[in-house]
Amino acid sequence: MTPAALAVFLLLGGICHSQASHPPQPHASVVFAGPPSPVPTPSVAASPSPLPPSVFIKVPYTVQAPLGNWDAAHEDYCEAAAALMYGAFLHGDHRSVIPPAEADQRMAQIVSWERHTWPGVLNLPLSDVAQVGAHFYNATPAVDQTATLGEIQAILAQGHPVIIPLMTHGAPGGQKINSYYGRVNVYHVLLITGYVPGYLVTNDAGIGLGQNWRYTWTVLKAAMDAQISLMHQQPVLLYFK
Repeated sequence: MTPAALAVFLLLGGICHSQASHPPQPHASVVFAGPPSPVPTPSVAASPSPLPPSVFIKVPYTVQAPLGNWDAAHEDYCEAAAALMYGAFLHGDHRSVIPPAEADQRMAQIVSWERHTWPGVLNLPLSDVAQVGAHFYNATPAVDQTATLGEIQAILAQGHPVIIPLMTHGAPGGQKINSYYGRVNVYHVLLITGYVPGYLVTNDAGIGLGQNWRYTWTVLKAAMDAQISLMHQQPVLLYFK
């Protein structure tokens, strides 16, 4: 984001600072309380097993400005927030929410490394977020260039959260994907933690009540397509093993 665009972004509000309550944890037929076994499994495409009707993966949550300091720096913490939540899950963190001071400190460390590694780059493609996870959490990334709802659900059913890129105003018709977002359309990455009939369940670090927030695939697919012209990446997905 350019300095001029950032100034307008902060004036109008690009990411929400809501203080409402989080949506409750969904009732799911399959619940993962920790990372899946490292034992090799068949590829998603080769698996003939039917998907469970619903899946939920317990991933510790943080908003990207956990201390409420929505300054210029924290407006670009979404990639670090997604990496932190995923890394906490991979390392067996069973807390529902990462304490704000801890989350803020750890995200600052991640962002410092990002800025040193990619000078001047504020919006990271998922190929770079993959490197963040590998560096900080010794995780093996898998990036797929052709994300579909079925593939996302299949990966979730194996116990892997999924990260996707999107635009905050990328819903059909150029609408906000979430009414709690600000008036400026910005790049964002979203951590998907499960699915229930009709919805994908997420840990959305861009809004204060983003834990367990649900989105339809219609909205997320449109928002993923909307980021192509800005980021020059396809509607990709990322997960870690």
